[in-house]
Formats: sequence, structure tokens, C-alpha cells
Amino acid sequence: MDVVNKKTRHAISSMIEKSVVNVIGAKEALLSHTHSYLNDFLLEDKLDNGIYALKNLDRKPVIGFFGHFDAGKSTLINTIIDEKLLPAKYQPATCVVNLLMHEDDRPNLINGQVALFSKGFMPHMIHDESMVKTYLIEQGDTSVLDRLGIHNYDEDLSSDAYVAVVFSTAEILERAWLLDTPGNLNDEDSGDSEKALGGVELADGIVFLSKTTGFMSDVELYFGAQIIRQRPPLDKLKPLEHILFVQSHCHSEIPYDEVLKVGDIAFKRCKKQFDDLVFESWKNDGKLITCPGQNELSNRTLPFWRENEKYRNELVDEVDRMVDYLTSNHVEIVKDNIERINKSLNVMLGQVIHELENKKDSVENRVNDILAQEQEFRKESDILKKEFSELISSCRAREVHDLATLRNFYDSKTSVESLTKLIESSFDNQKTAQNEIGNYIGQLLTTEIENTLKGSGKAFSFDLDSLLVRWQKSTPNICKESDCISSVGNLELDISGFDSRAAFIGGLSGISSLGAMSLYVSTIASNLGAYILVGKAAGVLTSLGLASSVTSVTSFVAAIGGPITIGIAIAAAIGYMFYRLAGGSWQKGLAKKVCEAFEKDSVWEKVENPVKDFWVSTEHATKSGLSELISETECFIESLKEDASKEYNVNELSNCIKTLSKVKSFF
Repeated sequence: MDVVNKKTRHAISSMIEKSVVNVIGAKEALLSHTHSYLNDFLLEDKLDNGIYALKNLDRKPVIGFFGHFDAGKSTLINTIIDEKLLPAKYQPATCVVNLLMHEDDRPNLINGQVALFSKGFMPHMIHDESMVKTYLIEQGDTSVLDRLGIHNYDEDLSSDAYVAVVFSTAEILERAWLLDTPGNLNDEDSGDSEKALGGVELADGIVFLSKTTGFMSDVELYFGAQIIRQRPPLDKLKPLEHILFVQSHCHSEIPYDEVLKVGDIAFKRCKKQFDDLVFESWKNDGKLITCPGQNELSNRTLPFWRENEKYRNELVDEVDRMVDYLTSNHVEIVKDNIERINKSLNVMLGQVIHELENKKDSVENRVNDILAQEQEFRKESDILKKEFSELISSCRAREVHDLATLRNFYDSKTSVESLTKLIESSFDNQKTAQNEIGNYIGQLLTTEIENTLKGSGKAFSFDLDSLLVRWQKSTPNICKESDCISSVGNLELDISGFDSRAAFIGGLSGISSLGAMSLYVSTIASNLGAYILVGKAAGVLTSLGLASSVTSVTSFVAAIGGPITIGIAIAAAIGYMFYRLAGGSWQKGLAKKVCEAFEKDSVWEKVENPVKDFWVSTEHATKSGLSELISETECFIESLKEDASKEYNVNELSNCIKTLSKVKSFF
């Protein structure tokens, strides 16, 4: 299997290298015939962007390890790499997201074994010198982790450290990167929950650890559901191939037969919760056909105890198989992106050739044509600006609609009658129900918030894209309309030299919370691939972690500006206050206590706030994108008019076209 994985990894690197060499050859062909007519197109820069986009594809799959503190995440990773590299203590230790990379992945800019980065750093950025400089906080040996990468409860040290990249020579890191996440999930002040949930953005595969005693109970079950929900399957027919559950602390005193029963019992108990909190969301997103059964979940569960050779070897082998699965999928993703990059460059060069052909026309004809197009654009753009304003104004109505939808759900799920039925159908005994009901209700509400905002955000994005397409078609250009249409990915694009989508996205630069615009940008990025990387939009995609992402679209954790920890907050509001219940049905008594806690702590406000923030962010981001779109369009039109006034030598234009045809042949 190691040989297969190495061959696969080599195949990926070879594909990328071959494509880079191809673009370099095209660049050399371009430079063999320099001419002032070609300078304005910045073709050398665009080919360099293509090379950069290709090199950024050489990013390995990431397997993230999640779970509560003392679940054994760091210990398991140290076991897998056969090296005591990460701090492992019997208290909440890790306070940053640790990303383990192979020594060969270390760029020249980093000379230490450990490099600490601030929030926003994404794995593929390790090869980007400017991104490394932007996010790097400190580098050094492993003592940096002991000082700034773990919780220090005796000293009041503040640090902006969010991701620690740790380099090792472990063989598995030649094929995949491993991610260790914080586990102090009950302490809202530590920031561990946010960092652990944020770590989902970096992961392609998930290993979730829970101690054998009490496996997948209480907070672990519901935190695990929130983690897994954010990473839908790569293949809807193999929904759990990228997920692995680990029963940690399976010490030798526990009989093997009892160990085997743990997963079966746990997933029989919590199958309904996984359906409600994970699988139904995947089905709504079209990522799943049928919900996995109890046996499928328990079959993805393995025991672990470092001193038990059988457990150790079986788990390491299963992680290795997950690497193989993720890598094989990565091949197809890389191949698809390489095709898009080549298509993008080919389309771009074809557009330049069309422009040069049109320059052979007389100045008078070209000027008159642009002026006529501009006149039509002014009429259409006034209409479109009004419709953009109406779309932006609709954010308030969409917020009201979402809040009404959620209020109905909230009221239906938090009545005494509904809670009683939920408790009766989900829990076999009073103690388990008392311990878990807060987390269950919290995650039910979290899931509904995500699904509601995702649905309304996609509808908003669709309306926005329709306006951008109309803006694109109305913008003046010097190509005949039939020559300017091409398709890259799943989108039909106008390649007239102006890209309304890229101009709009360029206006989102520097905005920390994008609301529905994160959904829009991630969708565009996954469809356009490298085409949109030309221009200002490239920096936006990079800052969002979307450029050359293995997953191609961000999870909804990022789409709302950060992890939703509403479930944890609601669980804390309900608390563990149900020590005594009145006589009669304990289920109904518990339901009444939950209702009292909801009213006492104003839980509805915890549901309201992320919805309000989402639509405020959407409104602000859309305004910024529209402003940039208008500004970029005006600049483009002025450049068209200026160019139309120039006299061109037809023979020299023909020579330039001949050169570009040669360059284009590389793609």
C-alpha cells in the first residue's frame, strides 16, 4: 500500500511539474517576440499566475484529529509518526492547531522545525512566500510549541498563534499532512472550541477520538457531530470513507469482547442523533443518498492503546488506508484543476488574438463601435444598479424570513410536548438524558441555523450572479459576441477582457466576515478554477483559503465568518441542573426543566444573533463588491476608448497574432 501511495503522490507531482514546464515553454515562446502591441495585455504576468496556480495544487490531503482533551489525539499522532513530537499531557495541552508536514515541504523561508502562524493561514500557503511572511509569528525548535502551543495555566501569556506547522521526516507525511486540534472544549474562554471547529476548514479526512469508557457520550457526541457535519463525503456512495472513530484508552484490563461491543452499543444509542445532526444535512446538500446505518458507523470504529500492538497496528493501517483514499481522490481533483488552468490560459490567449484582429479595423469604426456600446451600457447599467440596490435592500427581508423560519422551528422543538417526545425517542434512561439533552438541543438548533442560512444564502448568491451575468453582457467589448463566449468548469463565461465576477470579488478584499458572499465566492472558485485567479480576485481567494483548495468549496463554518459555537452556548445555558425531578413521567419533568432553563437564559437570543450577523455581513460585502464592480467597469471602458483611438500597423498585428498562435498551441 505504501508503494501505491508513493506512486500516486509521485503521479500528482509529475502532472503538476509537466504542466509547469508546459507553461514555461509557452512563456519562452512569448518572450521570443516582444512587441509594444502585446505589452498592455500583461501576458507574461498571466502566464506566471498560471505557474503559481499550478504549483499551489501540489498540496497534500490533510487528516484532522479531533476530540476532547485527554482523548489521546497528540498521543495517537505521535504513534502514527513514530516520534514524540507533539506535547501530550493529562490535562488540556494543545492550544493551537498543529499541522504536521514533511521536512521536504519546508520552504526556504522557514529554517526552524516549528513555525507559528496567525489565524487565516491555510495549508497550501506554505509554498507562498508572501503568505508565509503575512501570517508568520515565530519559528524555532520544538520549544516554541512548549512555550506558545500549549495551555499554560500558571502564567498569563497571550498569543495570536493559531496554527503551528511542525516538520518531521515521518513517512506518512510524504503522502498526507496530519492535523492536531485543541480539546479544552468546555471552556468558552480558552478559544479551543473555535480553533478545533476552525480546524475543520483545513481537513479533508477526520479521525474523531473518544475514550472507550463513555464512548461518544455527552459533549463528545455533539461536538463530533458538529465537526463531521462540516465535512460531507467525497463520494455519496461511500459516505464514511473519510471518517474514522477511535475508542482511545483501550487499556489491557478491558476484555477484547467488551471493546468490540463499545462501538455497536454507542451507535445504536446515538444513531438518531447522527441522522438529525449530520446525515440529513448531507442529504439536503446532495452529498448523500441514504443515511449510513448503525453497522456502517460501528465498522468505522477502531480501538487504540499505544502499548497494545494489535490495536496500534490496526489503527495505523486504517489511517494509512484513509490516506490512500484521500490521495486517490486528490489525483482527480488535481487533474481537473490542471485542465481548468490550461483551458483558462487558452481562453485568455484566444481572447487577446481576437482583440488584435479587431485592431486591424479603422480607428473611426472602432471608436464608433465602442461609443455605441457605451451608450447602450449606460441605459442597462442604470437598471442593473437599481436591481443591485434592491437585492442589497432585500437582506433585511431575508433576515426577517430566516428568523421567522427559525422561530417556528425553535418553538416547535422547545415546547414541553415536543421535548418530551424527543427525550422519549432518543434516550433510554434518565441519567443519560439529563447529561445530553442540552447538547442535543443545542446542536439541533445549530444544524437548523446552518441549513436555513445556507439555503437562503444560496438563493441570494443565485440572484447576485444573475445580475453579474447581465452586467457582463452589457459591458462594452471589442470582440464579436460569439467569439467572447467560452466555458470553464460548469460556467459559461464572457472572455471579452473584462470579468464582472472577478471585479466584484475583488471588492471583498480585506472584509473579515462575508455572510452569503462566502458561499458565492466558494461556488465561483470551484467552478472557475484558475481563470478567476488572474487579477485582484486572486488575493481574495487566497485569503479565504479557496485558491487550489482540495475540497474546492469551504464548509459553512467559514461561510458564516467563523465556527458556530451556539450549540455549546445553549448546552451551557441549560446546564446540568436536573438533579431532582418531580414524580410522574421523568421525561415530561425533564422537558419542563429544559423549558424553564430556556426562558431563564434567553436562549432564543443565541439563535437570533448569528442570523442577524450573517445578513449584516452579506449587505456590507455586497455593497463593497458592487462598488468595486462599478469602478473597475469604468476603468475598463476608458481603456477601451483610449485603445480604439490608436492607429495600428496591420502587418505588425499579424506578426503578433502569429506569435500568440504559437504560444496558444502549448495549451
